[in-house]
Amino acid sequence: MALKNNSLSFLNQGSSQDFINALKTEAMSHPAVKHDYLTSLRDGKFNNMNEVIKDYAHQYSHYSSYFVKYLNGSIRSLKNPRHKESLRKNVIEEVGDKHSPDLTKKPHVEIFNHFKQTIGIDALYEKNHPPSTTTLLWRDLFLQKCNSSISGVSIGAIGLATEYIVPTLYSFIKTAIEKHTDFPDSATLFFKLHIECDDGHAETLNQVAEDIAEDLFNREAIRFGVISALNLRNTFWDSQYARALKVG
Repeated sequence: MALKNNSLSFLNQGSSQDFINALKTEAMSHPAVKHDYLTSLRDGKFNNMNEVIKDYAHQYSHYSSYFVKYLNGSIRSLKNPRHKESLRKNVIEEVGDKHSPDLTKKPHVEIFNHFKQTIGIDALYEKNHPPSTTTLLWRDLFLQKCNSSISGVSIGAIGLATEYIVPTLYSFIKTAIEKHTDFPDSATLFFKLHIECDDGHAETLNQVAEDIAEDLFNREAIRFGVISALNLRNTFWDSQYARALKVG
C-alpha cells in the first residue's frame, strides 16, 4: 500500500488534521461505500425491487435500532467532558420526542418503523423473516467497538465509518425507493432526514476525532475503528446482495 496521502503516513507524524483528512479519503473510497449491492439498488437491477427493499429494511432495522446504544457507548469511552456533551446532543436528536405530532421530530427508531410499515412490513412478515446471522453479528460486533474502553476505536467506528458515510449510503436507498419501487415517496422520510442532518453529526464527530488524534496512541485506535467497522458493513452488504439475488 502506497503511504503517500494515506492515513498510515500520518500515524506517527504530521498534524491530527492531516491524519483525519487522509482517513476521510480512505473511508469514502472503501468498498462498503460503493458496494455492488448499493449501485444495483440505485440502478434498479434486481427483478423484484419491492421485495429487495423490504428485505433491506427489515434486516437493517436490527442494526439501526441499537443506534442510541452505539452513541452512549462512545460517550462512555471519552474522557473530555466537552466531547461527551457534543455527542449527547446527537443522542437527544436520535431519541426525539415520542409525544410530538410531527413524525420528523419523533424518535428515529419510530421514523424507521414508519418506513417499514409504509412498505408493508408487519408482524407476520417479521415472524416469517428472522434476522440473518450476518445482521446480528454486525450489530453485536459494532456495539462492541462502540463500547471499547479505547476511545479512538469507538469514535472511529461511529464517526468516519458511520455518520460520515451515511448520507452517501442513504442516497442509494432513497433513489432506489423513488425510482424503482411503487412505494409512496413518504417512505423515504427517514433517509431524507439523515441525508440532511448527518453532515452535522459527522462534523461533530470528526472534530472530536481530530482533537483526540493529537495523541499518537489514539490515531492507531481511530484508524482501527474506522477500517474494522467499514469491513463489517461491507460484509453486511455482501450478505444482502446474495439475498437480493435470490429474492429479486
